[in-house]
Amino acid sequence: MKKIIFITIIMLLVLNISVISFSQTSDGVNIPVYISVSSYAAIDSVDKESLDYELDLSSPENKSEEVNVKIVANTAFELMVEFDVEESSFNENTQALLELLNSSFNYSVDSNDSSYGVIEKTVQVGFNFQQVLASNPEMRELLLKNGEYNGKVGNFVFTVSPAV
Repeated sequence: MKKIIFITIIMLLVLNISVISFSQTSDGVNIPVYISVSSYAAIDSVDKESLDYELDLSSPENKSEEVNVKIVANTAFELMVEFDVEESSFNENTQALLELLNSSFNYSVDSNDSSYGVIEKTVQVGFNFQQVLASNPEMRELLLKNGEYNGKVGNFVFTVSPAV
């Protein structure tokens, strides 16, 4: 009888050990996975290094030049376009040219939302000298009076930042 009890206890121990072993091998663990995609807004491309205007006051048809700037982002963003005048290039005699630049600066923004969630905007920026000179003959006369000018007048500044 002691042998039967001993064998029964051993069998129960083996059975318990095997149950515990098998239950541990089928145990599962969930490991959470996190990912972070930062928001971005960047200038992707600029199609020109500089703009070279030749303003001919004797002709109503002046060549218009523009620069295209492509901006891509994965979030809403703010865009600022400014014309930063090179103040050191101007004096009292060239004040009319400075006024012409400030009044004829213009830009337009074309927007394109892709199916992938990327926001693309193209900015066209330049000067509309013809329209300003046609509507303001006094400015044209001042420019004619001041004579020739050749040099850098400023920079277009594009600032892109995620919207808050």
